Amino acid sequence: MAEEINMDLRIQRTKAAIKKAFLELRSKKPIEKITITELSAHANINKATFYLHYSDIYELSDEIEGEMIDEMIVSGLENFFEAPQRYSLEIFGAFMENRKKLKTIFSGSRSGLFSIKIEQRIKAKLYEKYPELNTKHNDVVLSFLTQGMFHTVAGCREEDIGKLYDEIVQLLPLLVGQLR
Repeated sequence: MAEEINMDLRIQRTKAAIKKAFLELRSKKPIEKITITELSAHANINKATFYLHYSDIYELSDEIEGEMIDEMIVSGLENFFEAPQRYSLEIFGAFMENRKKLKTIFSGSRSGLFSIKIEQRIKAKLYEKYPELNTKHNDVVLSFLTQGMFHTVAGCREEDIGKLYDEIVQLLPLLVGQLR
């Protein structure tokens, strides 16, 4: 039992070092320019250790992207129906707090993936919790809601963020009300 715990801690530390090194490199260059050799050296591991955990750089990136989305967006999903305004505040706040990290992770060839992954994760979690919502109509409403909210916020000028938030808080209950 103690050996399993030590092994788990080693794995967690190794994966954390790999992710930290990846984020540092990713802030400086596009994902296509990061090599496993460079990443491994930056994380102070050998290439074989990297390949024990990930098949390639894109699998690592997918994992980091998913974790970030789950942490920011999906974690408060229980408030989606019960308190849509509070949920929109949580999403909005998380997005604003993490903009720099999001721009790093989802830049270059990965830029179009963020809104798609948000939509997929929210739908998966909602349909898991509320299977009766998994209809074509609700799929369209949720796509419209997640994609529209993301692109509206992403395209907003810094000085208009407060006004935009007020509008989103007013609109969200109306849009959520379209789910059936």
